[in-house]
Amino acid sequence: MNLCDLAFSFVFFSLLGWLLEVAYRSAGARRFVNPGLLRGPYLVLYGAGALVLMAAASRLEAAGAGLALRALVYLVLTTGLELVSGLVAERFFHVRLWDYSDQPLHFKGLVCPLFSLYWLILAFAFEFLLLPPYRVWLAGLPQGAKGLSAGVGLAVMLADFLAVAGRAFLRGGAEEAEAAAEAFRAAAGPVLAIPEVAALARYPHHRGKTRLDHVREVAWLSFLWGRRLRLDTEAIVRGALLHDLFFYDWLREGPRLHGLRHHRIALANARRVTRLSPKEADIILKHMWPLTLAPPRHLESLVVSLVDTYCSFRDYLSPAGARRRGAPGAEPRETRT
Repeated sequence: MNLCDLAFSFVFFSLLGWLLEVAYRSAGARRFVNPGLLRGPYLVLYGAGALVLMAAASRLEAAGAGLALRALVYLVLTTGLELVSGLVAERFFHVRLWDYSDQPLHFKGLVCPLFSLYWLILAFAFEFLLLPPYRVWLAGLPQGAKGLSAGVGLAVMLADFLAVAGRAFLRGGAEEAEAAAEAFRAAAGPVLAIPEVAALARYPHHRGKTRLDHVREVAWLSFLWGRRLRLDTEAIVRGALLHDLFFYDWLREGPRLHGLRHHRIALANARRVTRLSPKEADIILKHMWPLTLAPPRHLESLVVSLVDTYCSFRDYLSPAGARRRGAPGAEPRETRT
């Protein structure tokens, strides 16, 4: 099997495994359940498992192995893959994708004899029922179609993985995430209590979002990055919450060339309602960089500028009416796991 066939098989069985897992979990929960670490309709555990079983089946067939040896190999491979996947998800992404703690003889709730038996049965079904017709079907597919499908599928899955990994990197574990939320509330609370800032809830900003939604989201994500980079998070939060402090619907009214002028308007308004440090003023003034020719003077300003750009693009690329807020208690929706 060449590299193109391997990539196509990985994508194909990731999709097929997602359908299988959705059917199993949704039937048990009596509602739709989207399983897995990533957002999309694929489970990379099944894609990787299929490639491992395909390689094992070929070697066992060539060696003339009997059912007992096949069972032992499949049991070790499937259980080992499940254990490693569960440990990686917990260690690096701070999520538990499944829990067998209610099953007898489980190990850390990640593997247990009953589900190892289920995986063994599925492995034999894969080898004897699914793999033979799949090989015939795969051989008959045009190489170009397989390459295009594999390329698109892998690109989407990689982008999905990077987004999930980025969120896990920013938030950390449950205790760390709660500590971050408390620190954010402490920094943001006094600014959000300013009547002029609260009034931003009356102004539409991006699709399905008020201006207050937007500045809170920018402040929250900028705070998380600033925390990871050991920057001045209080200045980041205050500057981000005030960076769009203007009181008009910029899509229908306001000054001409709004994009090139509103940062100065926001800075003037912010100075009327609160005292600003030089760093906070620079954050507000440079949040539209590089439209503002002068570059940010501080890393905090650069972080807010980049996050503001990211949030703006995401708002317009998201389905109309999608609302993602930027503060604890109203933060962007978590990835379903």
